Amino acid sequence: METPDLVPADQDDATVVLVVEDEFVVRLAIADELRSFGLTVVEAANATEAWLYVKSGGRVDIVFSDVQMPGSMDGVEFARRVRADYPAIPFILTSGNVPEESLGGLTPFVRKPYRFEEVKRIILEILRRNQ
Repeated sequence: METPDLVPADQDDATVVLVVEDEFVVRLAIADELRSFGLTVVEAANATEAWLYVKSGGRVDIVFSDVQMPGSMDGVEFARRVRADYPAIPFILTSGNVPEESLGGLTPFVRKPYRFEEVKRIILEILRRNQ
């Protein structure tokens, strides 16, 4: 199984956020914003690509994933797999079209369109709780 072609994380001690988003412009915008906050970002274009990265041992401190994506799994299935196999990795889901109630308790959830400051606040809260 090949590791997908992802933007690699820097080899430092910064927190690594795995951003999973199929819309390139949206992924680029949130990744750039998270980097501007001092976080290291690994980008994946879909849940399958992100899952392969996680399974290959890629470093992930927190996942920020869209729910609706093309491919063999969506963000909800990806979140379930990560929670089952890597329960220590925190997960944030986002969508503009999916009601939060349909996520089966997978939270936190951020409704699109989101504000970058809101995403940053949630990430920092989760990281503080998990220290």
